[in-house]
Amino acid sequence: MLLLLCSIVLPLLLLIIISNNHNGHSSLPRAPWPRLPLIGNLFFLHHTPTVASLTEVLRRLHAVHGPVVSLWIGSKPAIFIACHGIAHRALVNMDTTFAHRPTSWYTGLNSHGVNSATYGSRWSRLRRNLSSHLAGEHVAGVLRSSANRLVKSLESAAAGEHGGDVVTPSDTFRHAVFGFFAALCFGEGVEEDKLRRLRGLHAEIISLIVELDAFHLVPVFVQVVCYFPRWRNLMRAQRSHHVLVTDIISARRRRREEGVGCDVAEPRCYVDTLLGLGLGEDEMVSLCWEYMNASVKTTTTALEWIMARLVLHQDIQQKLRDDIARQASSDHTTCGERRRRRPFVEAVVLEALRLHPPAHYLLAHTTDKDVTLDKHVIPKGSIVNFDVASIGRNATLWTEPSVFRPDRFMEGGEGTGVHCTNAGCGGPETMKMIPFGAGRRACPGAGVAMTVLQSFVEDLVRRFKWIPVDSNVGTDVDTTEKQGIITEMRVPLQTRLVVRRDNLLFE
Repeated sequence: MLLLLCSIVLPLLLLIIISNNHNGHSSLPRAPWPRLPLIGNLFFLHHTPTVASLTEVLRRLHAVHGPVVSLWIGSKPAIFIACHGIAHRALVNMDTTFAHRPTSWYTGLNSHGVNSATYGSRWSRLRRNLSSHLAGEHVAGVLRSSANRLVKSLESAAAGEHGGDVVTPSDTFRHAVFGFFAALCFGEGVEEDKLRRLRGLHAEIISLIVELDAFHLVPVFVQVVCYFPRWRNLMRAQRSHHVLVTDIISARRRRREEGVGCDVAEPRCYVDTLLGLGLGEDEMVSLCWEYMNASVKTTTTALEWIMARLVLHQDIQQKLRDDIARQASSDHTTCGERRRRRPFVEAVVLEALRLHPPAHYLLAHTTDKDVTLDKHVIPKGSIVNFDVASIGRNATLWTEPSVFRPDRFMEGGEGTGVHCTNAGCGGPETMKMIPFGAGRRACPGAGVAMTVLQSFVEDLVRRFKWIPVDSNVGTDVDTTEKQGIITEMRVPLQTRLVVRRDNLLFE
């Protein structure tokens, strides 16, 4: 028996020693020990590898080893960076090297997406098309109607001007944001029943993706054995989604061919642009999923965090309302002077994104060759990711980083030069926060996301007073995070809404 045990344990120990000391990459960022061949070391650090547990593991590793650490996912290193200067050097100065995505045998609905596309001509063509669509003038009209519907929905939930009913607005936010991006993606006029089914499928698929959020963190054979039942459910939901979206695209194609509607001459929705590119059915379905998936959950989550902070900080809410009034009253004054000043609503949105980025990590990057980054060797094909939350909350970059203080983004503040939509092109100082990524793979929808959030927040503060449920201001707003692919509020926001009857901006 002892001989049998030794015959199993000793070779295993030998493999561990060899794999940890003879990996050919002696300058890799520090990684915890031990590391098993084919399995790596993540299972030694946490028994359930998920994005939530990964955040906990990485926090410990960064505290011990500094801003650059590595884990082993099977036989492949994964490098995690929590320093804005190093992130700028990787994503901006070495942008083409880090512009690639890791390969995966599982791609699902993202198989033909812009984000998952191999860096090259196809990726460039699809990204240009998406960016051009999002910059179109039609976005403003769709946003205005979506904001109006959001306000009306909340008006029906608020009872009177004295006290107001307790409202949990997250579902209303989700419905409004989904409606806005669905109109941009598929055009106006999609049957409500189809939109309702699409919302349901999106919710189901996203919930399954959350369950599978560690899919890329474990070796392939573990994926197959441990995640197969959930993966099978995900495939079933994705097939239903494919059928429904194909039907919506076909209807849009017929609408254009038959000359129905006022927007036939010039493409106005994302599907119109995809039809113009002559893409196949699978490609268009994949791109539509990516469009909706990348926008709805993140924007909804960001909106809830912003409004939670305004409930918690009544003084900031009042200052925002006063600033909205000044902005509106200056419409007839010198436009150039007004544009030079950053609106306070933008500062509020930026501060919420700094303190509560919806995604604490970017989509994974990889390199097309071995590179040296700050004395560390990054082997070709390594998974490389960036800690968005740690960068935005770094005490060496921000004064009292845990405090919600939008004034830091106003003139003279430490965040004056930060612009989340310029992809870090202005230098390391502009990357003191990177909620939308940076460099060539930065989110192409960053500008629209900022516009949507600012527009919705302005309308919500203009029309309602958002007050805590409890009379003790702010005591009932729980800002504890629920970790995951998207970091939500652990306890959904509850508030009392008071409709402002004056509908004008000065009290």
